[in-house]
Amino acid sequence: MYKMIMVPTDGSGFDREAIRVALRVAERSQARVRLVRVHSTGAFFGMESSPEAATVSVGVLQQERDRILRELYALAAECRNTSDAKIGLALEDGPVPDALQAYASRNKVDLVVISSHGRGGITRLSLGSVTDSLIRHTTIPVLVVKPHASYLNPEAGEPFRRIVVPLDGSSLAEQILPEVVALAKVEESELTLLRVLVPPTSSQKRIADKKIPWWDKDIAAAEGYLFSIATKLREDGFLTTTEVVISENIAQAIADYARKVRADLVAIATHGRGGVSRALRGSVADVVTRTSPTAMLVLRPVSALAEEEPAKEARLPDGMPVIA
Repeated sequence: MYKMIMVPTDGSGFDREAIRVALRVAERSQARVRLVRVHSTGAFFGMESSPEAATVSVGVLQQERDRILRELYALAAECRNTSDAKIGLALEDGPVPDALQAYASRNKVDLVVISSHGRGGITRLSLGSVTDSLIRHTTIPVLVVKPHASYLNPEAGEPFRRIVVPLDGSSLAEQILPEVVALAKVEESELTLLRVLVPPTSSQKRIADKKIPWWDKDIAAAEGYLFSIATKLREDGFLTTTEVVISENIAQAIADYARKVRADLVAIATHGRGGVSRALRGSVADVVTRTSPTAMLVLRPVSALAEEEPAKEARLPDGMPVIA
Protein backbone atom coordinates (compact mmCIF):
# COMPACT_ATOMS: atom_id res chain seq x y z
CA MET A 1 0.00 0.00 0.00
CA TYR A 2 1.23 3.48 -0.81
CA LYS A 3 2.35 5.91 1.89
CA MET A 4 3.86 8.83 -0.03
CA ILE A 5 2.94 9.89 -3.59
CA MET A 6 4.89 12.62 -5.36
CA VAL A 7 3.43 14.70 -8.19
CA PRO A 8 5.91 16.92 -10.07
CA THR A 9 4.11 20.12 -11.08
CA ASP A 10 5.18 22.93 -13.38
CA GLY A 11 2.22 25.30 -13.16
CA SER A 12 1.26 24.78 -16.80
CA GLY A 13 -2.08 23.09 -16.21
CA PHE A 14 -0.96 19.91 -17.95
CA ASP A 15 -0.21 18.46 -14.52
CA ARG A 16 -3.89 18.45 -13.49
CA GLU A 17 -4.56 14.94 -14.80
CA ALA A 18 -1.63 13.54 -12.81
CA ILE A 19 -2.83 15.39 -9.70
CA ARG A 20 -6.34 13.97 -10.06
CA VAL A 21 -4.97 10.44 -10.43
CA ALA A 22 -2.66 10.89 -7.44
CA LEU A 23 -5.50 12.21 -5.26
CA ARG A 24 -7.75 9.30 -6.23
CA VAL A 25 -5.07 6.72 -5.43
CA ALA A 26 -4.15 8.52 -2.20
CA GLU A 27 -7.73 8.60 -0.96
CA ARG A 28 -8.13 4.87 -1.53
CA SER A 29 -4.79 3.96 0.05
CA GLN A 30 -4.66 6.64 2.76
CA ALA A 31 -1.41 7.94 1.33
CA ARG A 32 0.00 11.44 1.52
CA VAL A 33 0.39 13.52 -1.66
CA ARG A 34 3.28 15.91 -2.18
CA LEU A 35 3.05 18.52 -4.93
CA VAL A 36 6.66 19.27 -5.88
CA ARG A 37 7.80 22.20 -7.99
CA VAL A 38 11.41 22.85 -8.96
CA HIS A 39 12.79 26.36 -9.27
CA SER A 40 15.76 26.24 -11.62
CA THR A 41 18.13 29.14 -10.97
CA GLY A 42 20.45 30.54 -13.58
CA ALA A 43 22.13 33.63 -14.92
CA PHE A 44 19.96 36.51 -16.07
CA PHE A 45 20.64 37.88 -19.53
CA GLY A 46 21.88 41.46 -19.60
CA MET A 47 23.35 41.41 -16.06
CA GLU A 48 27.04 41.98 -15.60
CA SER A 49 29.23 40.39 -12.96
CA SER A 50 29.05 43.10 -10.32
CA PRO A 51 27.87 43.30 -6.69
CA GLU A 52 24.91 45.43 -7.79
CA ALA A 53 23.90 42.89 -10.44
CA ALA A 54 24.19 40.09 -7.89
CA THR A 55 21.91 41.99 -5.51
CA VAL A 56 19.35 42.50 -8.26
CA SER A 57 19.57 38.84 -9.21
CA VAL A 58 18.95 37.67 -5.65
CA GLY A 59 15.98 40.00 -5.38
CA VAL A 60 14.49 38.83 -8.65
CA LEU A 61 15.01 35.19 -7.73
CA GLN A 62 13.29 35.69 -4.38
CA GLN A 63 10.34 37.36 -6.08
CA GLU A 64 10.10 34.43 -8.46
CA ARG A 65 10.21 31.93 -5.58
CA ASP A 66 7.49 33.85 -3.74
CA ARG A 67 5.29 33.84 -6.85
CA ILE A 68 5.76 30.08 -7.32
CA LEU A 69 5.01 29.41 -3.65
CA ARG A 70 1.77 31.37 -3.94
CA GLU A 71 0.81 29.23 -6.93
CA LEU A 72 1.67 26.05 -5.03
CA TYR A 73 -0.37 27.07 -1.97
CA ALA A 74 -3.31 27.93 -4.23
CA LEU A 75 -3.02 24.57 -5.99
CA ALA A 76 -2.84 22.71 -2.67
CA ALA A 77 -5.90 24.59 -1.41
CA GLU A 78 -7.78 23.69 -4.59
CA CYS A 79 -6.89 20.02 -4.08
CA ARG A 80 -8.06 20.10 -0.45
CA ASN A 81 -11.43 21.44 -1.59
CA THR A 82 -11.98 18.39 -3.79
CA SER A 83 -10.16 15.63 -1.91
CA ASP A 84 -9.80 14.21 1.59
CA ALA A 85 -6.21 13.16 0.94
CA LYS A 86 -3.44 14.67 3.04
CA ILE A 87 -1.65 17.15 0.79
CA GLY A 88 1.70 18.82 1.21
CA LEU A 89 3.89 20.89 -1.08
CA ALA A 90 7.53 21.59 -1.66
CA LEU A 91 9.59 24.03 -3.69
CA GLU A 92 13.01 22.66 -4.56
CA ASP A 93 16.01 24.28 -6.26
CA GLY A 94 18.37 22.95 -8.89
CA PRO A 95 18.18 21.00 -12.15
CA VAL A 96 14.68 19.54 -12.38
CA PRO A 97 15.50 15.80 -12.66
CA ASP A 98 18.16 15.91 -9.93
CA ALA A 99 15.97 17.91 -7.55
CA LEU A 100 13.00 15.57 -8.01
CA GLN A 101 15.13 12.46 -7.53
CA ALA A 102 16.70 13.88 -4.38
CA TYR A 103 13.32 14.87 -2.96
CA ALA A 104 11.83 11.45 -3.68
CA SER A 105 14.77 9.74 -1.97
CA ARG A 106 14.72 11.98 1.12
CA ASN A 107 10.99 11.62 1.64
CA LYS A 108 10.66 7.88 0.93
CA VAL A 109 8.31 8.39 -2.00
CA ASP A 110 6.87 5.06 -3.17
CA LEU A 111 4.99 6.29 -6.26
CA VAL A 112 5.64 9.15 -8.68
CA VAL A 113 2.70 10.35 -10.78
CA ILE A 114 3.62 12.62 -13.67
CA SER A 115 1.75 13.97 -16.68
CA SER A 116 2.99 13.55 -20.21
CA HIS A 117 2.37 16.80 -22.06
CA GLY A 118 1.99 15.08 -25.40
CA ARG A 119 3.70 18.02 -27.09
CA GLY A 120 6.32 18.11 -29.78
CA GLY A 121 9.62 19.90 -30.23
CA ILE A 122 11.64 21.29 -27.33
CA THR A 123 8.79 21.01 -24.84
CA ARG A 124 8.42 17.29 -25.46
CA LEU A 125 12.16 16.75 -25.17
CA SER A 126 12.23 18.66 -21.90
CA LEU A 127 9.37 16.70 -20.39
CA GLY A 128 10.74 13.47 -21.75
CA SER A 129 14.11 14.08 -20.12
CA VAL A 130 12.52 14.57 -16.69
CA THR A 131 10.34 11.45 -16.92
CA ASP A 132 13.19 9.45 -18.46
CA SER A 133 15.59 10.52 -15.74
CA LEU A 134 13.17 9.57 -12.96
CA ILE A 135 12.71 6.14 -14.50
CA ARG A 136 16.37 5.46 -15.23
CA HIS A 137 17.90 6.82 -12.01
CA THR A 138 15.44 5.69 -9.34
CA THR A 139 13.83 2.42 -8.38
CA ILE A 140 10.52 4.12 -7.61
CA PRO A 141 7.58 3.19 -9.86
CA VAL A 142 6.65 6.08 -12.16
CA LEU A 143 3.04 6.41 -13.28
CA VAL A 144 2.97 8.39 -16.53
CA VAL A 145 -0.49 9.86 -17.14
CA LYS A 146 -1.62 10.96 -20.59
CA PRO A 147 -3.92 14.02 -20.28
CA HIS A 148 -7.03 14.22 -22.41
CA ALA A 149 -7.32 16.84 -25.13
CA SER A 150 -9.33 19.00 -22.74
CA TYR A 151 -6.67 18.88 -20.03
CA LEU A 152 -8.36 21.50 -17.83
CA ASN A 153 -11.54 19.41 -17.57
CA PRO A 154 -12.30 19.45 -13.82
CA GLU A 155 -13.90 15.98 -13.87
CA ALA A 156 -11.80 13.23 -12.35
CA GLY A 157 -10.64 10.52 -14.72
CA GLU A 158 -11.85 6.95 -14.49
CA PRO A 159 -9.84 4.42 -12.44
CA PHE A 160 -7.43 2.06 -14.18
CA ARG A 161 -9.92 -0.78 -14.61
CA ARG A 162 -7.90 -2.83 -17.13
CA ILE A 163 -4.13 -3.16 -16.80
CA VAL A 164 -1.96 -4.88 -19.42
CA VAL A 165 1.28 -6.35 -18.08
CA PRO A 166 3.86 -7.33 -20.75
CA LEU A 167 6.17 -10.15 -19.60
CA ASP A 168 9.05 -11.79 -21.45
CA GLY A 169 9.93 -14.69 -19.18
CA SER A 170 12.71 -12.83 -17.37
CA SER A 171 12.88 -12.28 -13.62
CA LEU A 172 13.48 -8.58 -14.25
CA ALA A 173 10.22 -8.17 -16.18
CA GLU A 174 8.34 -9.97 -13.40
CA GLN A 175 9.47 -7.40 -10.84
CA ILE A 176 6.72 -5.10 -12.06
CA LEU A 177 4.16 -7.53 -10.63
CA PRO A 178 4.26 -6.33 -6.97
CA GLU A 179 3.74 -2.76 -8.19
CA VAL A 180 0.86 -3.89 -10.40
CA VAL A 181 -0.70 -5.74 -7.48
CA ALA A 182 -0.43 -2.66 -5.24
CA LEU A 183 -2.13 -0.43 -7.80
CA ALA A 184 -4.70 -3.04 -8.84
CA LYS A 185 -5.83 -3.45 -5.24
CA VAL A 186 -6.45 0.28 -4.98
CA GLU A 187 -8.09 0.63 -8.38
CA GLU A 188 -9.92 -2.75 -8.38
CA SER A 189 -8.37 -3.53 -11.74
CA GLU A 190 -8.56 -6.50 -14.08
CA LEU A 191 -5.17 -7.76 -15.26
CA THR A 192 -4.04 -9.11 -18.62
CA LEU A 193 -0.62 -10.76 -18.84
CA LEU A 194 0.82 -10.30 -22.34
CA ARG A 195 3.68 -12.19 -23.98
CA VAL A 196 5.02 -11.01 -27.35
CA LEU A 197 6.84 -13.70 -29.32
CA VAL A 198 9.38 -12.48 -31.86
CA PRO A 199 9.92 -14.60 -35.01
CA PRO A 200 13.55 -15.83 -34.76
CA THR A 201 13.88 -17.01 -38.37
CA SER A 202 13.25 -15.43 -41.75
CA SER A 203 10.58 -18.03 -42.53
CA GLN A 204 8.67 -17.23 -39.38
CA LYS A 205 9.01 -13.53 -40.05
CA ARG A 206 7.31 -14.00 -43.42
CA ILE A 207 4.40 -15.88 -41.88
CA ALA A 208 3.67 -14.59 -38.36
CA ASP A 209 0.62 -16.79 -37.88
CA LYS A 210 -0.06 -18.70 -34.65
CA LYS A 211 -1.84 -21.42 -36.65
CA ILE A 212 1.37 -22.51 -38.41
CA PRO A 213 2.74 -25.72 -36.80
CA TRP A 214 6.23 -24.38 -36.12
CA TRP A 215 4.75 -21.98 -33.55
CA ASP A 216 3.10 -24.72 -31.49
CA LYS A 217 6.00 -25.34 -29.10
CA ASP A 218 6.82 -21.65 -28.54
CA ILE A 219 3.19 -20.68 -28.02
CA ALA A 220 2.57 -23.59 -25.64
CA ALA A 221 5.61 -22.59 -23.57
CA ALA A 222 4.53 -18.93 -23.48
CA GLU A 223 0.97 -19.83 -22.53
CA GLY A 224 2.20 -22.16 -19.78
CA TYR A 225 4.48 -19.45 -18.40
CA LEU A 226 1.70 -16.85 -18.31
CA PHE A 227 -0.78 -19.36 -16.87
CA SER A 228 1.49 -20.10 -13.90
CA ILE A 229 1.73 -16.41 -13.00
CA ALA A 230 -1.97 -15.81 -13.66
CA THR A 231 -2.87 -18.67 -11.33
CA LYS A 232 -1.04 -17.02 -8.43
CA LEU A 233 -2.73 -13.68 -9.13
CA ARG A 234 -6.15 -15.35 -9.28
CA GLU A 235 -5.49 -17.02 -5.94
CA ASP A 236 -4.92 -13.53 -4.54
CA GLY A 237 -8.31 -12.45 -5.85
CA PHE A 238 -7.38 -10.68 -9.09
CA LEU A 239 -9.37 -11.27 -12.25
CA THR A 240 -6.55 -12.20 -14.63
CA THR A 241 -6.41 -13.20 -18.29
CA THR A 242 -3.48 -14.07 -20.56
CA GLU A 243 -2.63 -13.42 -24.19
CA VAL A 244 0.19 -14.42 -26.55
CA VAL A 245 0.80 -12.40 -29.72
CA ILE A 246 3.43 -12.67 -32.46
CA SER A 247 5.23 -9.60 -33.77
CA GLU A 248 8.67 -8.43 -34.88
CA ASN A 249 8.10 -5.12 -33.08
CA ILE A 250 7.55 -5.67 -29.36
CA ALA A 251 6.75 -2.06 -28.51
CA GLN A 252 4.28 -1.67 -31.35
CA ALA A 253 2.62 -4.99 -30.46
CA ILE A 254 2.15 -3.88 -26.85
CA ALA A 255 0.72 -0.51 -27.87
CA ASP A 256 -1.59 -2.08 -30.46
CA TYR A 257 -2.85 -4.70 -28.02
CA ALA A 258 -3.49 -2.11 -25.31
CA ARG A 259 -5.46 -0.06 -27.80
CA LYS A 260 -7.37 -3.11 -29.03
CA VAL A 261 -8.59 -4.14 -25.56
CA ARG A 262 -9.04 -0.51 -24.47
CA ALA A 263 -6.58 -0.86 -21.63
CA ASP A 264 -6.38 1.98 -19.15
CA LEU A 265 -2.79 1.28 -18.19
CA VAL A 266 0.29 -0.65 -19.35
CA ALA A 267 2.66 -1.73 -16.57
CA ILE A 268 6.21 -2.67 -17.48
CA ALA A 269 9.66 -3.12 -15.94
CA THR A 270 12.66 -1.67 -17.72
CA HIS A 271 16.43 -2.10 -17.69
CA GLY A 272 16.62 1.68 -17.87
CA ARG A 273 19.73 1.55 -20.00
CA GLY A 274 21.44 4.65 -21.32
CA GLY A 275 24.30 5.42 -23.65
CA VAL A 276 25.49 2.95 -26.28
CA SER A 277 23.49 0.05 -24.85
CA ARG A 278 20.24 1.96 -25.16
CA ALA A 279 21.03 3.04 -28.70
CA LEU A 280 21.75 -0.54 -29.76
CA ARG A 281 18.95 -2.34 -27.97
CA GLY A 282 16.38 0.37 -27.78
CA SER A 283 13.91 0.47 -24.93
CA VAL A 284 10.50 -1.12 -25.25
CA ALA A 285 9.25 0.74 -22.18
CA ASP A 286 10.57 4.04 -23.52
CA VAL A 287 8.99 3.60 -26.96
CA VAL A 288 5.60 2.55 -25.54
CA THR A 289 5.66 5.40 -23.01
CA ARG A 290 6.36 7.98 -25.70
CA THR A 291 4.09 6.70 -28.46
CA SER A 292 1.10 5.03 -26.82
CA PRO A 293 -1.91 7.10 -25.70
CA THR A 294 -2.32 4.68 -22.78
CA ALA A 295 -1.07 5.59 -19.31
CA MET A 296 2.09 3.75 -18.22
CA LEU A 297 3.41 2.37 -14.94
CA VAL A 298 7.17 1.96 -15.38
CA LEU A 299 9.66 0.53 -12.90
CA ARG A 300 13.41 0.12 -12.98
CA PRO A 301 14.05 -2.70 -10.47
CA VAL A 302 16.94 -2.57 -8.03
CA SER A 303 18.56 -5.52 -9.83
CA ALA A 304 18.74 -3.51 -13.06
CA LEU A 305 20.93 -0.89 -11.40
CA ALA A 306 23.65 -3.46 -10.76
CA GLU A 307 23.19 -5.22 -14.08
CA GLU A 308 24.85 -2.61 -16.28
CA GLU A 309 28.51 -3.29 -17.09
CA PRO A 310 30.40 -0.80 -19.29
CA ALA A 311 32.29 -3.60 -21.01
CA LYS A 312 29.04 -5.13 -22.22
CA GLU A 313 27.32 -1.98 -23.39
CA ALA A 314 28.41 -2.25 -27.00
CA ARG A 315 27.33 -5.88 -27.34
CA LEU A 316 24.08 -6.78 -29.05
CA PRO A 317 21.86 -9.24 -27.20
CA ASP A 318 21.77 -12.88 -28.25
CA GLY A 319 18.54 -14.61 -29.20
CA MET A 320 15.12 -13.18 -28.59
CA PRO A 321 15.03 -9.54 -27.43
CA VAL A 322 13.75 -8.87 -23.94
CA ILE A 323 11.57 -6.06 -22.70
CA ALA A 324 14.08 -3.35 -21.81
